[in-house]
Amino acid sequence: MSRKLKSFLKYFISIFLTFLFLYLAFQKTDWNKLLNSLKNANYFYAFLMFLCLMLSHCLRALRWKYFLFPIKENLKFKNLFSSMMIGYAVNNFLPRGGEVVRPYVVGKLEGISRSSAFGTVVMERIIDVISFLILVAIIPIVYSGPLTQQFPWLMNFSLILSISTLFILAITIFILLKREFLFKHLNIVTKKISLTTSQKIEKFFHSFLDGFLFIKETKNYFIIFCTSCLIWFFYILMMYCAFFSFNDLEKYHLDINTAIVLQAISSIGIGIPTPGGTGSYHFITTETLTKLYNVDKTLAQSYATLTHAIGYLGVLIIGIFYFVKYHLHFSDVIKESENEN
Repeated sequence: MSRKLKSFLKYFISIFLTFLFLYLAFQKTDWNKLLNSLKNANYFYAFLMFLCLMLSHCLRALRWKYFLFPIKENLKFKNLFSSMMIGYAVNNFLPRGGEVVRPYVVGKLEGISRSSAFGTVVMERIIDVISFLILVAIIPIVYSGPLTQQFPWLMNFSLILSISTLFILAITIFILLKREFLFKHLNIVTKKISLTTSQKIEKFFHSFLDGFLFIKETKNYFIIFCTSCLIWFFYILMMYCAFFSFNDLEKYHLDINTAIVLQAISSIGIGIPTPGGTGSYHFITTETLTKLYNVDKTLAQSYATLTHAIGYLGVLIIGIFYFVKYHLHFSDVIKESENEN
């Protein structure tokens, strides 16, 4: 399959999923009621949501520094943060494209291998999945309602994801421990193509695997653990603050436990390959509030719309600011994103 065809299919599927989930989330919507609900929202709490979001991203940038520590020490926080925000902004248009653009930007700013930086992004995603699975495991503790009846697929999805994540993690650790064994057999295969190609492939994999070397830096485990916990704490706090934006939500007695459940399940919507979780986040968040907490559908849609907008626009504005500041070109971003294929 050609690269152009792969790109077309990737974007077509992403756009299709976006419109499908938007339809599912907003079908039979009373638009006047929805707009009035958003109009009358208390946007002071929306500002608090934005602060929580930015604090979580700052912590992500700090954690990334320790992932990159074996590659280069004393990385500048501003370069890590700006690279991350640019990557997230790109994700708002090109799903998963930002995961490739982020290493490209930090590599350009800090003079480090993009392949190595990409390796750290992959490991970051593995840790995020593990964190998500821990949240799902907590749900039965903080929620005693009809979870399995309303979302029968959740536990099976979590089980499959757990097995996949553990498998990938085990393979990664094995490769790190048996690195020379891997390259010995890789060379046997690639040399049959050409010596130049063999050298390029070996260089890429060496750099990529360098992104996982933080596993050997056990002294940094504690700070990585603490920042990971704080990142999810601020995500949950953001969801909790949003409850106070709508006066009509008071009668449903939504609390911090509700925010934990909502954060866990809505994360699936963000993980679906739509631009910035558009549509998929709205649908899953609305379904969670209406089915698990009996929230009025229009009110649930308002909540989903507001929380998504804060995340989407906040990341987009800051990402564009750094994009312009560092004189990046959209053509370069597209090129890097296409290299994902």
